[in-house]
Amino acid sequence: MAERSHFYGMIICAISVLTAMTFLAGVMRRSYVALALPVTGGFLGALYVAFWIGRALIATPIEPPADD
Repeated sequence: MAERSHFYGMIICAISVLTAMTFLAGVMRRSYVALALPVTGGFLGALYVAFWIGRALIATPIEPPADD
């Protein structure tokens, strides 16, 4: 199991480095798409997290306070 997680970790690191290199190449070419795509992805990711938290709050049953 540990070997599999190390393998997946190496894949994630390699993809991160390749994505960073692609992003920097786009910035060096002054491509605004290279800036817009990560910003859009981050913004949509933040909205997804906010929606997930809201959905979790809605779906959580409310228990009445215990009588002490």
